Amino acid sequence: NIPRPCGMSGTIQFGWCLQCSNQCSNPHQFFLPHFIHVLLLHLAYQYALPKTANNPHNRRCMIWTNGIIWSDVYGVQTLVEIVDNSQCVLLLMSCEQEVGHNMIKLRQKVIKDILSHQKDKCPRLELQEFIIDPSQLDILLINHLV
Repeated sequence: NIPRPCGMSGTIQFGWCLQCSNQCSNPHQFFLPHFIHVLLLHLAYQYALPKTANNPHNRRCMIWTNGIIWSDVYGVQTLVEIVDNSQCVLLLMSCEQEVGHNMIKLRQKVIKDILSHQKDKCPRLELQEFIIDPSQLDILLINHLV
C-alpha cells in the first residue's frame, strides 16, 4: 500500500471529475481495481517523462495505490486519482500562465484516454462528467487530498 504524496505545487487551474452516477440502478457501482491499475500504468508510460534516455521504462512520476502525478516538459503538473471509495476519477492540473495552451492540449488527451479506458474496462458503469468550478478547487484539495 503506497501512500499518497503531499500534493501539487502551484495553483490548480483545472479540475475534472468522472463519477459513478447517483441515479443508476445499482448504488454499489465503482471503478474496478483492474481499471485503476491499467489506467495508472498507461498514464505513466504515455505522459511521464523518462528519467534517463537509456532506460525509457523508468518514468518521472509518482504512483501510489490509487493515483499518479507527473510534470511534462512545459511544466504542466497533472494529478489523476481515484477518490470517494473508487467512485470518482479526479483530474487536477496546474501550470504557469505562459504555458496554459499546453495544459489545454494535454487535458484533452488525458480525458480522452481516461474515457477510452473506462469504455474498454468497465463499459457498464453509468457515469457523469463534471468540470470543477475553479473557485472550489482549493476546497476540494483540502477535503479530498490532504
